[in-house]
Amino acid sequence: MKFDPVQSKYLISVHKPLMWVASGVFTLLVILFIIWNAFEYGRHVAGFDQGEYDQEIEILRQSLDEQTVKKESALRDNVRLSRGSDIQKDASSQISDSLSACEEATLKMKEELTFYHNIVTPRKSKREIQVNKVVMTRSGDGRFHYKVVLIQVGRHDSVQRGVIELSFQGRNSDGKEVRLDLPTVSLKKTGKRQKFGFKYFQNFEGGIKFPEGFEPLSMFVKAQPKSAKVPRVERVYAWGSLIAGGNEANVGQENNKIN
Repeated sequence: MKFDPVQSKYLISVHKPLMWVASGVFTLLVILFIIWNAFEYGRHVAGFDQGEYDQEIEILRQSLDEQTVKKESALRDNVRLSRGSDIQKDASSQISDSLSACEEATLKMKEELTFYHNIVTPRKSKREIQVNKVVMTRSGDGRFHYKVVLIQVGRHDSVQRGVIELSFQGRNSDGKEVRLDLPTVSLKKTGKRQKFGFKYFQNFEGGIKFPEGFEPLSMFVKAQPKSAKVPRVERVYAWGSLIAGGNEANVGQENNKIN
């Protein structure tokens, strides 16, 4: 019995992983080297100079530092000028307030001088009563404070006595004009006629408040001396002029009637 020989084929491979890793790293380095050389070549062809680039960066950095210093200096100057402007404004405001106060004081002194001159200077003319001053000021919450000053002009050898009446004309909420006497609007109990008795002057003061919906248009002041030899005085004042103020010696005068 004869047997044929059996032929076997085997593939023998040698595994060297370190060599494969080394080959891969080398290949990657070669590629990076080629890329870097291409980049450098491109910059060279384009005229790029690293030294000039660094120099330009340094110049820009110095310029930025200079601009920063100038900016900080400008901010400090601005703050200083702003403070100086505020001080100047405060000084100007104080001077303006002082001038206004001086002008107001001078005006009041002139008014007082005229007032006392009128009531003290003796005259040969007949005795008369005049409404020297009417002042109306707001006191809040729809309230007003009034002041009326009566004076005697001419001779002052006797005391003048009589009554004074105050009233206010305006429109109701329905548009109808009505006149309200002082007791109707006074904050304190008072009569329609208030007595006076003075040789030189007398003040009448008080607070008033109008009914809801009432629009004041004018104020009436009527002084009736007791003596028939002294004429009665009636004056009418526009409400808008009274509220606007002005010369307190003649506030809001519309007309003057002497009967």
